[in-house]
Amino acid sequence: MDQDVCLFSRKRMEMTGIEEVESCTDTEVVLSSQAGRIAVTGSGLKIGNFSAESGRLFLTGTVDALEYLDGREEEGGRKGFFGRLFR
Repeated sequence: MDQDVCLFSRKRMEMTGIEEVESCTDTEVVLSSQAGRIAVTGSGLKIGNFSAESGRLFLTGTVDALEYLDGREEEGGRKGFFGRLFR
């Protein structure tokens, strides 16, 4: 279960061990990896290149956060504004 994450000046990210891109917007990218689900948030996010064969992903944009989800979003650990508002 090898995974590497390299972030360069918050503007470019390279990752290995990525199995699938679950969703991608300009503010959030959700990925499935060998180490679990990952959410990358920021602005102007774009996937430059992704190879499912090699598991390499290149991302550009301003990265604000990288979070391993570990199933917590199903348990209420990662809720959006409305999820917190309507507890």
